[in-house]
Amino acid sequence: MSTTNNMLSFVEKDIDKAIESVEEYYSDIETNLDNVIEQIQTIISNSSDDSNIKVNVRDSIKLLGKKYSDKHKDLHGLISKIGKVIDKCFQSDFGNVPINELFDKPEKLKLIYMIICEDLYRQGRMSIAQQLIKETNLNDNDLFNVEKDFLEEINLILENLREKNLLPALDWCKKNRNELNKSGSLLEFHLHKMRFVQLLEKGNFDEAKVYMSNLRQYSISNGQCEQAVNELMGAFVFAQRDLTKSPYKYLLEPHLWLQLLELFMQQAFQQVGLAQDSPLYVLMKTGFQALPALMSIVNAMQNTQVCHILSKDELPIEIDVGQEHRYHSVFACPILRQQTTDQNPPMKLVCGHVISKDALNKLSIQNKLKCPYCPLEQSPADARQLFF
Repeated sequence: MSTTNNMLSFVEKDIDKAIESVEEYYSDIETNLDNVIEQIQTIISNSSDDSNIKVNVRDSIKLLGKKYSDKHKDLHGLISKIGKVIDKCFQSDFGNVPINELFDKPEKLKLIYMIICEDLYRQGRMSIAQQLIKETNLNDNDLFNVEKDFLEEINLILENLREKNLLPALDWCKKNRNELNKSGSLLEFHLHKMRFVQLLEKGNFDEAKVYMSNLRQYSISNGQCEQAVNELMGAFVFAQRDLTKSPYKYLLEPHLWLQLLELFMQQAFQQVGLAQDSPLYVLMKTGFQALPALMSIVNAMQNTQVCHILSKDELPIEIDVGQEHRYHSVFACPILRQQTTDQNPPMKLVCGHVISKDALNKLSIQNKLKCPYCPLEQSPADARQLFF
């Protein structure tokens, strides 16, 4: 661990040095550009000969251009050095990890192109997605069934939220209020809440007082909203002095905007049956989490001369990718200690205990079955398949 930290420290020093040089470079350029502009203006005002003006201006610009061209080469060398240092400190051979057969057929490559296009559409990069569709011979019908106009609208709203403009998002909520209410969404309330805090920040106390009516309607039917409204009323009192030094200063924290952005994205995509995260993002995230463990198991298998992974459908180790990426339940038979599959599904016995179908068949004797966990005797035909 200490070796890794030393390597990171070594790389960090080079990165800091490069950042400092880049900042100095651009700061110097701005200063010198102002000086050159002043020189040019002086040349123009002090000379009546157009040809002489052109020569002097050209010489001034040429001298500046050469100076910063040389400096840019030095910067490029510093930045290139960082990549070399990283490669030297963190040499990793990923060649044994991928299974090339996963991408050996056109239909499999097509799935990759589809998830890349979906991610581009979600980000509002429509022109790039259309170009990829054209180059890979995909069809719009191959992608998810969501109107492109909807995605353009959502991405425009998200851009406004990043700029702390809440009005487009509030207009969208107003148009989709019925659907949001059906799902019990509080998105519109949180947008109004942030708008109220904005008014307090700007010192628009009269407008904020009037705006409170948008929030009170939620507090009547929801206890959580009622508590939040009470906090906002307290913030209103302190804001007339200094909200940043009050008990309610947490309402100004930047991460609240990020949470609001994620909430809007989640609620908007939910309206059309899409998950908040794109498949490409999930694949990349889980892949990065799984890669160190995969590298370890591959190296261990090579060092001990163990044969290749036996099953293409299962990993030889368990990788925890977090609760947010667990999309379905998994049942392992308590008798055979095997994970159930479509061919060997979980079966619920009359007594309520669950075992796999293979275990059910092995425990059945002359059309009778005694539950391995309780003394109840029953017929195997009475067992019912469970779907998780």
